[in-house]
Amino acid sequence: MRPTGLALGVGVVVLGAWACGGSTAVSSDAGADGASSSSSGGSSGGGSGGSSGGSSSGSGGSSSSGGHVPVNHRPSDAQCMTTAPAGDCSFANPGAACHSDADCSEAGPSGRCIVPNGPPTCFCTWDACTGDSECKTGQTCACHGSAYTAGAGNTCTAGNCRVDADCGSGGYCSPSAATNTCGTLSGYYCHTPKDQCTNDSDCGSSGPGNMCIYSPSAGYWSCQQSGLCAG
Repeated sequence: MRPTGLALGVGVVVLGAWACGGSTAVSSDAGADGASSSSSGGSSGGGSGGSSGGSSSGSGGSSSSGGHVPVNHRPSDAQCMTTAPAGDCSFANPGAACHSDADCSEAGPSGRCIVPNGPPTCFCTWDACTGDSECKTGQTCACHGSAYTAGAGNTCTAGNCRVDADCGSGGYCSPSAATNTCGTLSGYYCHTPKDQCTNDSDCGSSGPGNMCIYSPSAGYWSCQQSGLCAG
């Protein structure tokens, strides 16, 4: 039996249940998120060196970030094929699902014992995919160590792009936090000419807890409330 654990869900992130308790760190998707694949609207190209020709959906195609380069964007999915970083559970909690990476070994070599955003306890996480080609059409393999994943293993998540090339010439595919979750991942989306922000830092003066978040219903990025977190 696989040990109790957590992984990012599709669209709605399981980590959101614990979201308002930890601080969110920005990680380097740019240049580290892997080898490219096709658009989320077409078939994946696995670890190929560019988009495999699928047309991007939603705001993909001729998207633009208004001349600003996002701090987090996704040239490829190669980061997903790297070894997962060691877990960060470092305290004894009788009610924790695990206390060390060894307790998560039933999940395979990628099993890690982590402290997600939220209450001080530990959970097992593991890689559910090793690249975009293992996810369904319309999904992206969110790599361990990427922004807003809070230490979770590789997991297929929602979006309208997989890599920058899916967003047109000079476009960027970026991870977006979900609203009201203290910064857990919602999915990967193209930047568009309608965007009202590019990075979370653009939202510092718009209100406490605000982040640059993509709205699937609106079709562009804007400063939205992600939640006020203790951390």
